[in-house]
This record gives sequence, C-alpha cells and structure tokens, in this order.
Amino acid sequence: MRQDHATLVGLGFDSEELRELGLDVPATAEPSGLVDAYVRRSNGKEDLATLREHLRDVVRWARVNGLQVRHVWFEQMSASKSSVRRREFEKATKAVMDGRCRTLAVWRTDRFDRRGMGAVGRMLDEFDRRGARLVSVSKGLDSAQGGRIVFAILSERARDEARDMARRVKTGHDAHKAEGRRGTGRPPFGLCSAPGSGKVEPHPDEYAVARRLAELLLDRRTTKDTAHRLNEEGHRTRSGATWSPTAVSKLAQSPLFAGMVPVRRRRTDGYGNLLDVWEGYGEALRDAKGEIVLCGTGVVTPGEWFRIKALIAERTDARWAKGKPEGKYLGTGNYRCGRLRDKTGTGHLEPCGGPMSHRGGRYRCEIRQTRGTSICQGVVTLAERIDHAVGQAWVRHIASLAPGDAVITEIARRWSGAADPEVGARRDEAEKALTAAQWRVRRLEDDFYVYGKIDEERFEELHEQQRVLIEDLTATLEALNAEAGLLSPARADALHGAWQAAGVADRRMLLRCALGENGITVRPAARQGDPTPILERLEFDWLSASGRVPVLPTG
Repeated sequence: MRQDHATLVGLGFDSEELRELGLDVPATAEPSGLVDAYVRRSNGKEDLATLREHLRDVVRWARVNGLQVRHVWFEQMSASKSSVRRREFEKATKAVMDGRCRTLAVWRTDRFDRRGMGAVGRMLDEFDRRGARLVSVSKGLDSAQGGRIVFAILSERARDEARDMARRVKTGHDAHKAEGRRGTGRPPFGLCSAPGSGKVEPHPDEYAVARRLAELLLDRRTTKDTAHRLNEEGHRTRSGATWSPTAVSKLAQSPLFAGMVPVRRRRTDGYGNLLDVWEGYGEALRDAKGEIVLCGTGVVTPGEWFRIKALIAERTDARWAKGKPEGKYLGTGNYRCGRLRDKTGTGHLEPCGGPMSHRGGRYRCEIRQTRGTSICQGVVTLAERIDHAVGQAWVRHIASLAPGDAVITEIARRWSGAADPEVGARRDEAEKALTAAQWRVRRLEDDFYVYGKIDEERFEELHEQQRVLIEDLTATLEALNAEAGLLSPARADALHGAWQAAGVADRRMLLRCALGENGITVRPAARQGDPTPILERLEFDWLSASGRVPVLPTG
C-alpha cells in the first residue's frame, strides 16, 4: 500500500478512481522517472473537489511526460504566514533533496509558496545542484527549461497578493471589533456566541462554574486556592480536565470574560516582522474617547474584571500564584539599602540601593543576603521600629501639603487607581487619547500655517473634528476625576483618613503612591546600639509635582 494512501482517501478519492489515476499502488520507477506532488489548502472552507481536480491535472501531466507519481503531500495551511512551519512542504522538498525523486510538481505557483523570489530562488538553486526541477502544471513552467525567471516573477506576485490578503483581513477584523464584535475563535469558558453574531452571552451549562471561579477570585483567593476549590467541588474545564492555577489565571484575565472586545499585541522578530506569537492575555479595546468597547454580556462586569486583574498582578508580584501569604510589612517594595559600596569597581562609593526584605522581625538588604558581604555589608533594622517611624512621616508629609497641591492630586490619582483599577485604567486611556489629540492639533496647525501642506477648507474641517474630540475627552476626564474624588480641595484629609482605616497592604500601597522611584533609603547605624533616631537615618524620595511625565506620541 502507498504511504500516502490515507492522504488520498482524505481528499475524497475512492478506490476505483485511484486505480484509474495509478495512485493505488507504490511507484516503481527510478528517481529520474518519479514526481512528487504538493497540494496545499489555505483553510477548511476551500472545496476539496477543486483540490482533487488539481491533483488530477498533475497526474495527467505526469503521464504525458512519462513519470510516475511517487507521493502526494497535502497540508492545510496558509503559505503567506512565513513564521508558520509547513512540515509537509518541508518533507516534499526534502524528498527531492534526498534524491528520492527528481521532480516536484504543483498545480500553480501561488499554491506552492507566497514568500517571494528569495525563498523560491534559494530552493531552485538547491534543485539545480541535484539535477532536479520544479514544475507548475497549470502554467506550463519548468525550472529546468528556462522557467526560473517566470517562477521568480510569479512568486513575487504571490507574495504581494498574500500581503494584500493579510491587510484586508486585518482591516475587516479591526472594523468588526470597533463595532463591538469579538473577533474569531471560541469564546472562553462560561460564554457562548451565536454563529456570525460576534456577540457573547452566558453559556447555559458553564456560566455557573465560571461565575463561581470569579467570586472566589474577588474574595481574594489565590489562583491556586481557586483551582483547588473548583476541583474539590467537582467542577471541570470545558475539555473535562481538572482546574489548574494557570487555567484559572488565563480565563479570568481574558477581556472576553467580561464581555469586552479583546486586543492583543503581536510579537515581532529582530527586524520588526510580525510573528504568529501573541503577548499576554490581551487588553480591552477602547474607542477614541477612552470608553471600553463591549461585545455582549460576560461572566463578570468590566469593574470586576479590572479588580481581578489587579489582584492577580499584585499577588503575582508577591508570589501569590505559588500560594505565598500576602505581604504583611510596610516596607515591602519601598525600602532600599543605604550602605555605601563600590558598585562600578572604580573606588567611587554610592548607596547600594538594593531592596530590603523582612525576615525574623528585621528588614535586611537583599543584595547582602543573596550575593554575600563581599558585594554589600548590608543594613539591618528592626521592622516594628522603622515601620512606625515611616507611618508617622507619611502622615506628617501629607498634612504639610496645601489643599489642591499638584502632589496631593497625583497621590490621590495613584491611590484611586489602585483602589479602583477600572477607573484608573479608563482615566489613563483618556489622558493618552487627549495628549494624542492635542499633539495632532499642533501638527495640523504646523502643516497649515508653517508648511502650507493643506488648504484652508480641509484645515478647518480637521481642526473642528479635533476640537470636538478634545472637548469630549476633557469632559470625560473631569467626570472620572470627580468619580475618584480628585477634585476635592480637602483631599489631604481624605488620604489621611484612608491611612487610618487601611490595613498593612493598603498602607503599603498608599506609601508607594507618595514615593518616587527611589523609595526610602535606610542608612546603616553608626554602631550597634546607636541611639540616633531612626528618622535621621531615612532618606525619603517623596513624589514631586513633576513626578509624573506625560508620554507624547512620536512620528
């Protein structure tokens, strides 16, 4: 039996036709009298009848030229995706390279390769060295008989068509998403989608379990605890598998889980070319005003989704995903070692700057703990003593700021973003959109007044569009700031009240909101039992009015 028998049956050939085509028994000729056929199907919607006719044409051509078809290689994959490995294509060319046949036949060039003359040309060079050839049956091209230049031209044309197809597909997907349609693929666990609707809705059989998962996470359970609880209760994934922390995290962080249109960034290679590899779980698509674009009803609300995502991010930083307990100390992530050391090897001493971690009731330099005393002698201080002093310093610092101070506004902004991630994310997106719109206005005015690139009528039209957009975005920002309480002149009192009511974790976040990049540097004591007040050994990098710099668009 032929090795490609299963492939031929899968293409829809019956036994009788295989006998007629001579594809029912293995070929017996020498390599010079053999030909391999490569058949490619771009997607599952292409008609198999068409592919069978392509193969019939190849068989007829082989008979006319006195050749036997040794093997039929078939795969379903787009040739325009250069980053995707086409294993059957590799096997077909390797058969020629290994001398098992001397001819590789395709029905048409674009069914063979869409990567251009560079890829096809290199392959034809290898064929020439082995006395082999590439044949396009429908075009009557033979690389061994002067067809190389035509192959090159057609392969470049096929590459251009592939780029055009990719551009059209992307444009279509972007347009659908902007209109509130989810895109392709199966909705996540707990949701379903009517064919062609682009909308999601609760799945009748899965929603209850998915909602249970969300409620456990909102109850500040770890992904590990959530997975264990679901398994203990007898719940399973869509495929029937048990739940794992990774499965819980991946599901909960999908924007579709909240009925939001997802956007994912695509990775690139070292030259900026797009790869079929995507980063992270994706973010929610937003319109020009910074509003979330919805595509139906999710398992959670957008607000719940942002809270879950923030909790997972916070716990992940604290190794929550591994089941570690939540941080219980104020200095975690805020204290820095102030011991002087030679960091550059030039004899110049400067503060270590390494993070300090809690252990045994004391904060210790992490650099000393992990890299030894030869790198840094480290700093050790009692946790209770320094935490109490830092808390008092934070309260005094906030109280010293005047109502309406820009620093108060920025601290409140950071705190509200931590307390309500959804509002914080919406505000950040609106600010980015406003900054971009203002930048476009400046560019537009330069093009009209300075360079004269556009006429007055077009300038007025575009300028008015941007003016309306800026007004809308400004109003959106004011509403979000009011929602977060950032417009209140008594904001310092509100922050002080938040500190008094907060637990250690929230106090740590409030402290971080008031600090710059360098946090709090802890200088070493002069000697054991040094009576110097601890506050005199602390250097605070308090947030300044210019502590937040907007990112302007480029280009």
